[in-house]
Amino acid sequence: MPNKLIGVYSTAKQLISDLEDRQLKDSESAILFFTANPKQYQFLENETSFKGNLMETASANDDSGIHSLATAFDEDDGSLELMRLEKVLLDNGFSEEDAQECKTYLHKGMIVAAEKV
Repeated sequence: MPNKLIGVYSTAKQLISDLEDRQLKDSESAILFFTANPKQYQFLENETSFKGNLMETASANDDSGIHSLATAFDEDDGSLELMRLEKVLLDNGFSEEDAQECKTYLHKGMIVAAEKV
């Protein structure tokens, strides 16, 4: 089932406020959110009926610089983590363009929201 990207947010409160302003709160069951931030995920799970997906990311880069050196000249970074995030988004109905854009936001700890269409 395809998803329509609603927005990218720094905090859960910002997401909730935006959806209320846009009057999308009435269709809460159709709202999906994706984040790699456990605190934001927990807050949204407790405060809303949005369906969420807590995505796995490495909290620290423990590859001793090998990854950085190997991907220094790679435009897309090429990291396995970013590719995993993109795959999860694609598997959840995002377009390839939206998935490519949003993977970096998720990697930075932001929240991506979508609406089931």
